[in-house]
Amino acid sequence: MAKFRPSAGLILAVGERAFEFVPHPLFSDESDSVFVMEGGEALIYQVRDVTTKSLYALKFIKPAYRSEHIARVTETVRRSSDIPGFSMPNRICLTMAEYPDLLKTYPDLEYAVLMPWLVGKTWSGLMLDQAASARYTLQQACALAATVAQLLQKLESLHLAHSDIAGGNIWLSPDLKRVQFLDLEGLYIPGVPPPPFYSRGTPGYQHHHLGPRGQWCPEGDRFAGAILLTEILTWWNPRVRACVADQAETLFQPAELQTNRASCWSEVRNTLWSIRPGLLYLFDQVWSSTSLTECPDLASWSI
Repeated sequence: MAKFRPSAGLILAVGERAFEFVPHPLFSDESDSVFVMEGGEALIYQVRDVTTKSLYALKFIKPAYRSEHIARVTETVRRSSDIPGFSMPNRICLTMAEYPDLLKTYPDLEYAVLMPWLVGKTWSGLMLDQAASARYTLQQACALAATVAQLLQKLESLHLAHSDIAGGNIWLSPDLKRVQFLDLEGLYIPGVPPPPFYSRGTPGYQHHHLGPRGQWCPEGDRFAGAILLTEILTWWNPRVRACVADQAETLFQPAELQTNRASCWSEVRNTLWSIRPGLLYLFDQVWSSTSLTECPDLASWSI
């Protein structure tokens, strides 16, 4: 059984389709170099559908994080085609039941996820882009926050939780009118066995008092979702941006959360009040909460 070490041009037969590994654009002279990005739990390879030439992402799960839970997540996402921003057409989880020939050749690909390659920025990418941040308007902020809030509300109404809501896990279309949640593998699904590790979230979005299951619970998105919505709603204001350190990917640093030491806390509160006083009330409830269950439900964040 071959170890999975792809090189540019390698073809994977996935059912009736074939995918080719794409060479890295910066190292095109090195024939074996592939386009790959590494995250904490997975490697993301860029592959191309041989027939359609469409680009896809192959998410290769690191051994410690592989589990049946990923396949159950894919099933849940597939059944949710009516939820824009959560569902993703053509998302495939490679399991032994469905792709035995491929996995007999490359067993390390078990529970890898194949999905369309998205072109554009994440929310944290927009925050890091000074020019894009300067063009970001109050009107765009309210519209984008409404889209994200609606998606968060829908998931919570179905007793689902992303469990790692963060600026780097939300993709934005170039016109900021569409979003897509990324890194769904830690999704909380009631009645489904948990993943190997419980998500405790991303620094800058973590509640100070998480239980043993972290954010893997029905209320798991309430705090992080509120912080994300606060970022989206206030980032248009130059006074807020001026309070945040250069190259910071979050509005608040981890040590600032739920304290009055945050450098931008006053400006954020003033900005929320100027949009709608009720938003400040929600933010203050989240900020002073002692648990995720104390945070307002996500339906409260209707923009």
